[in-house]
Amino acid sequence: MAERDTYNRHIQLGAARQRYQDARALLKEERWQGAMYLGGYAIECSLKSLICHLEGRSSFKDTRMFCRAGQGVTLHNLNLLLREISKLERMIATDRTGKYKNAWHIIANMWQYDVLRYSNSSGNEGECKRFLNAVELLYKHIMSEQGEAS
Repeated sequence: MAERDTYNRHIQLGAARQRYQDARALLKEERWQGAMYLGGYAIECSLKSLICHLEGRSSFKDTRMFCRAGQGVTLHNLNLLLREISKLERMIATDRTGKYKNAWHIIANMWQYDVLRYSNSSGNEGECKRFLNAVELLYKHIMSEQGEAS
């Protein structure tokens, strides 16, 4: 079986879509912690695909960020990924309505990769819903920035 390049932009787009849908499904099943983890992962994948789109790259491995950072935890850090997308970072920072700024703050603070991945807690319904509402807002915007339907 041929090895798939999981860093390929289209693979990242597909993963973003699937993880977003998985998060919504887990929310319905009251699996709060898992829903949050997958919602955050949808944001991570959508940011990586947007970086590829903006740099005209078909693989995240060919982006400036990957070339600087290589593999590792850095590539899962949402704040570092956002810094690679100056237009989106600026839009969030200057958001007069506060809705995008608030959504980013919720996601960046609550989606701590290792904490959610290795948690043995079922989580909290209110936190999960607040988190996934923030994910939905930013996910749809990130996808639209690259000409993709969410």
